[in-house]
Amino acid sequence: MRTVLSALFYFKIIFFMGMDLCFIIVFMKKIKFIFATVFCLVNCGIFSQTRSSIQNGAILHAWCWSFKTIEENMDKIAAAGFSAVQTSPANTCLVGDYGRMEIYSEDLNGKWYYHYQPTDWKIGNYQLGTREDFISMNKKAEEYGVGVIVDVLPNHTTPRIKEISKDLIDAVGGIEKLYHKNNDHGIRSYEDRLECTTAQMGGLPDVNTENPDFQAYYMKYVNDLIDCGADGFRYDTAKHIGLPDDPKDPYAKVNNFWPIFLGKESVKGEFMHKNSDELFIYGEVLQGGNSREDAYGKIMPVTASNYGSIVRSALASSKFSAKGLKNWQHPAAPKNIVTWVESHDTYANHGESAHLTNAQLRMGWALIAARSGGTPLFFSRPQGKEATQFPGDSKIGDIGNDEFMNPEVVAVNKFRAAMVGEPEELVNNGKDTSVLGIKRGEKGIVLINSNKKTSKIEIPVSFADGSYIDKANGKKFSVENGILKGKMNKESVCVIY
Repeated sequence: MRTVLSALFYFKIIFFMGMDLCFIIVFMKKIKFIFATVFCLVNCGIFSQTRSSIQNGAILHAWCWSFKTIEENMDKIAAAGFSAVQTSPANTCLVGDYGRMEIYSEDLNGKWYYHYQPTDWKIGNYQLGTREDFISMNKKAEEYGVGVIVDVLPNHTTPRIKEISKDLIDAVGGIEKLYHKNNDHGIRSYEDRLECTTAQMGGLPDVNTENPDFQAYYMKYVNDLIDCGADGFRYDTAKHIGLPDDPKDPYAKVNNFWPIFLGKESVKGEFMHKNSDELFIYGEVLQGGNSREDAYGKIMPVTASNYGSIVRSALASSKFSAKGLKNWQHPAAPKNIVTWVESHDTYANHGESAHLTNAQLRMGWALIAARSGGTPLFFSRPQGKEATQFPGDSKIGDIGNDEFMNPEVVAVNKFRAAMVGEPEELVNNGKDTSVLGIKRGEKGIVLINSNKKTSKIEIPVSFADGSYIDKANGKKFSVENGILKGKMNKESVCVIY
């Protein structure tokens, strides 16, 4: 800011000094230096991210990384072109398996999912770090212009009721007021919205999120996260928290959780310290059953889980049909969806994406991140052998593998940032559906060769004739009479602009 003010100062001097050419030349050199400095600061991310810059950028899901690990690698995250980093849940959680830190092991115990079992809503847990660690991480993120999104989960607690904090129980008016009336059984039908929003999901007790006393307690947690530097939230199991027009639990007067925690209403006179216009808030609304993803998508960005399945099918078949991949398979506007090739659920819970190789994941990433719609989420797998679930080479708290820094991933991230506002067009390489191009206006194209052999590229483009170097792998391309020509290695990504 001081540098910007200096530039304005020199402009004023020039204006009032008149048209002395030598004087102007001297000071224009000074101004050129100042604005070059400002440009560098902005490009290096020194200024904080806004909601729109996170939404238009790319999110790194630092799954199971500790706050200290994220902080120590913030320079790498920023250099890789990610606009935001998403943490695992920061809330106090069940200490399971004697506090062991294996991500998952049936023999040694220690499991990642304990941080999805809240015992209280306060910052800090044994898996990710302390409140002080969280604050320090956020300060480092601000230095690099990287937004911080926190995974939050107000919908349920740990099933080990005896482990729940006395502070929480007292604040909500007793243990019986912490949960919905339907909490005595699991969800019997996902088509039944009352069951979906008030019964147990996966054996986890369902919190009465409409209880004003709970809302006030949870508000303190959310505001503490914001005050400590959080720039947004990912709401776990969002479709299990009722919308205002959903059926109400007998204990509830009104379904008002979302208006309150999107910053539109207060609870007991207390508002969120920032609302959804300032924060990037999105909900995990897995499609299927009566999920009402259209209604959720009108109030906040939501996950496009069906599109993730389509991308994985394309990777399995090596058929990237432009026509088949164009439709997001979601009723929400493209700007209001969060996309992924895999999530922590598809990797760690169901294992349906764990077989994907690193090359396949990069190709899928190139598709979702090069497109104009959606906010792409890159899932950071644990270190170890690829195409393997829980390879066992890293523990909870450690950095994931190196794929988030792969040149193809980095090049696509930077392409995405350079193409904001440009329209998209998905095209195949003639009749060859194993090769897909994502054009962005007249400025550039990302190419994906899902074939298991080298492919010859001939695709019409709108940018100038000449020679081009792919920014991912350094491959040489040319444009002649509006036709992009070159060769791509098997299962690779090229970025040209």
